[in-house]
Amino acid sequence: MSPLPAAREILFLSAYPGECARHLGMLRGRGASVQVASRPDRALELLRRRPDLVLVDLIHGPGLSPGVVSELNREPRAARVVALHDGRIDTYIDQVEHLTVDGFCRLAGGARSFSAAD
Repeated sequence: MSPLPAAREILFLSAYPGECARHLGMLRGRGASVQVASRPDRALELLRRRPDLVLVDLIHGPGLSPGVVSELNREPRAARVVALHDGRIDTYIDQVEHLTVDGFCRLAGGARSFSAAD
């Protein structure tokens, strides 16, 4: 696999990051440094490192708090924020309704069936 061109520092926000271990391994295999936060306090700590990309897990739950959302929305924004979903983006609306995102990425069939070809 070729290295990732831009986002070298990635922060993955998920209440259940183990469910996406395969995806995280793929990113790491392509040269990215991936940090994981499953709790709001850890997310705030890792956001201080100013990652290039933040992936928000809307499949298993992002584990966000209003403080994390405020930090992600703070201007100037240092990171691109992409929400990962399986076709539904309203499941965790209470955590993400005020979050500004740069894009959405649908994982066909959910995170468990994602493959390198997807």
